[in-house]
Amino acid sequence: MARDPVLVALAGTALLATAWVLLGPAPDTVSWLVQTALDVVFFWLSWQIAGAPGIDRSVRRFWRGTAIGGIFFTLGDLVQTVLTFGGDEDTAASGTAQTVLVATGVACIVWVMLTHPIHATGRERLRLWLDAATVMCAAAVFAWYLSMSGDGPQTTTQIIVALVGSGLMLVSVFAMCKLLLSGSAPFTIQAGVAGVVSAGSMGIGMSLNSIVADSSHPELIMVARLLPCFLLAATPRIQQLQMRTNPSGLTLRKRQYSRLPYIAVGASQLLLIASLAGTGPGVRAWGVVLGVIGITALVVIRQSVAFTDNAQQEKRFRSIVQYASDIALVVDQSGRVTYASPAVERVLGITASATEGIDLRDLLHPDDRSVADRLGGQLSAHPRASATAQLRARRTDGSWRWLQLVATNLLDDASVAGVIVNARDVTEERHLQERLRYDATHDTLTRLANRALFDEQVHLVAAQAPHADTTMAILAIDLDDFKPVNDLLGHHVGDGLLVAVAERLRRCVLPTDTVARLGGDEFAVLLPATSHGVACSVAGQILNAFTEPVYVDGHELAIRASIGIAVGTGAHVDTLLRDADAAMYTVKHAGKGRYLSASSY
Repeated sequence: MARDPVLVALAGTALLATAWVLLGPAPDTVSWLVQTALDVVFFWLSWQIAGAPGIDRSVRRFWRGTAIGGIFFTLGDLVQTVLTFGGDEDTAASGTAQTVLVATGVACIVWVMLTHPIHATGRERLRLWLDAATVMCAAAVFAWYLSMSGDGPQTTTQIIVALVGSGLMLVSVFAMCKLLLSGSAPFTIQAGVAGVVSAGSMGIGMSLNSIVADSSHPELIMVARLLPCFLLAATPRIQQLQMRTNPSGLTLRKRQYSRLPYIAVGASQLLLIASLAGTGPGVRAWGVVLGVIGITALVVIRQSVAFTDNAQQEKRFRSIVQYASDIALVVDQSGRVTYASPAVERVLGITASATEGIDLRDLLHPDDRSVADRLGGQLSAHPRASATAQLRARRTDGSWRWLQLVATNLLDDASVAGVIVNARDVTEERHLQERLRYDATHDTLTRLANRALFDEQVHLVAAQAPHADTTMAILAIDLDDFKPVNDLLGHHVGDGLLVAVAERLRRCVLPTDTVARLGGDEFAVLLPATSHGVACSVAGQILNAFTEPVYVDGHELAIRASIGIAVGTGAHVDTLLRDADAAMYTVKHAGKGRYLSASSY
């Protein structure tokens, strides 16, 4: 941007024009002539932006209005240039026509700004306009104060020109408000800042121009009036350059809380004190007083709107929290609850007021407290961090509820000063998941483990017994002469026999052992951390348990089985079941009804 030929030419021309006005002949004529040329540049560049392809519709409208304003600027300064060339000092000094035309151009720009769409609705839009009005009112007070410097207004024309200067100041402040407050600007930030500075400087320059006849250094005031015109002409060029990366020309930002209106209030109050202390009561001071009264009224209205909105937001928040199904807690650094939402009573049966002040760990299942401690340790080490867990909490009726917790560390936030815990009751979901997993890993008839769960348990035990001094055993069990039962008595009798076999197998093993139905009349037993002798002893107990007959649907049924045993370490896990099967089939061919270890043949 710094190497752009148009901006470089404007900067060079500004230096030459300043030198001519300060040192050369006919400075007033030259300054008006240069200012007219700059108005033409401003109009032409603004019109080019308005016709750029791909530009946002609202941006196109804004720059068209700006270009029309540039036409009136050009006409006004052209009239002043012609009058200056004519040498009619009274007419040139008054500049009524120039003032009217420039004011019309300002009105065009103000209109497109006022009607530019902003991303705010309802009460938010009202607050935005009140904030903008507060800042603009404060700017008008400062413009009045500056324009009334010196011995006060000498003629009606001087007062009109001073008011026009104030209008330009308001335009610059309005642009600033649109940029900083609305979050939707029809120009880029850099172009907006350039326009704000130039318009504000022009407003001050026009105010000073109203007393140029009384100045001992009119050339300085001419420079102060001329230089902002260079920056104004550069504004659309800056917009053009930045539209190369942002073709829409629109600047969108999330609207944030702004302190600008409050700064404006404080500055106007200080200006009132300075005005009364400097010159005492007078036209200048009374103008500041009226402005401060207006600003105060705007602030009162703005705060009333804010109080109403805050009350509505608080009521809405309380309604949401009151009827929310999830529990919301705030827990301090020591783990005690400082706030509990009403949902805690619906989920756990304890009132919100009774929850406050107790240690959160006291609500949790003893087996889950270590998990909560680890969770708290992770959060305390990382501010603003979040963590999740599923823990059990006790209801007042003694039952336990599974809660899905999402905890966020906001201890460093002074408005919270705690860990926010959102808890959702997932007991039913948890039970459903457990039932689905149980159904997927267990035999539907005998409720024993199925082949998938048995394989999973075998590999789990193998991972815990990788060394030669830690052995595991697998017993492969197949019922003898089971097919005739189904064929002669029916499958319902065969199913009853299988259920009875499963129950007797359970009675012969420890809770840490795994009994599975692999399919049909095939069963298997996993004995972790056991020896060959213990495995043989368990096989003997199973055969003894089968000696007692089973009664199913009025039929007395004998149970006979062949058992194969394989013992080894985790390193042999892939061959253990195969070896146990081989031993079991050896028993089948050798007479059935007994057990055999794979190491015995």
